[in-house]
Amino acid sequence: MVRYVHQELGTALALLAATAVGVVVAVAVHGSPPVRADRVWLVAVLALGYLLLVTLLRGSRLRWVGEVRRFEAAVPMTGRELGRHRGRFPLPIFVAFVVTTSVFALVGGPLIPLLPLLPTLDWLAKAAVGAHWERGHGRLLWRERDRHGPQGLSYTPITAPAPTRTATDAPLG
Repeated sequence: MVRYVHQELGTALALLAATAVGVVVAVAVHGSPPVRADRVWLVAVLALGYLLLVTLLRGSRLRWVGEVRRFEAAVPMTGRELGRHRGRFPLPIFVAFVVTTSVFALVGGPLIPLLPLLPTLDWLAKAAVGAHWERGHGRLLWRERDRHGPQGLSYTPITAPAPTRTATDAPLG
């Protein structure tokens, strides 16, 4: 089992690192493109707008893009299933995107390797929506790693911390 939010953040991190590798390859092959301040602001505003739009869509109940229905369909998980798997850096995704962005950097221009930032923003939006849902519902979402079927979601309740005790069991205050 791996936490849903951690897996989405790890995938976004892998994609961001692969994008950085692609940019380095592009700059090494084609040289650095001229950077204008007005274009940087435009790209930043467009990326922020895209992130906001994707987060709103992922946080909706729409059939093909919304994640809330999947979260609500999650089944409770027993404690013995929890310790089987641990999350780790998604190396196959990282390698696949490094190869892809490097090829695009060699063939295309110096800005082509920035295209994977769009799915990176999507994975960040899914992580944000998942974290918001977890906090609002008091549950932690876990993704099952099932080789024979689609990856399902399970949940465990967020346990409240134990009350603070004093040496004489007197109430605090």
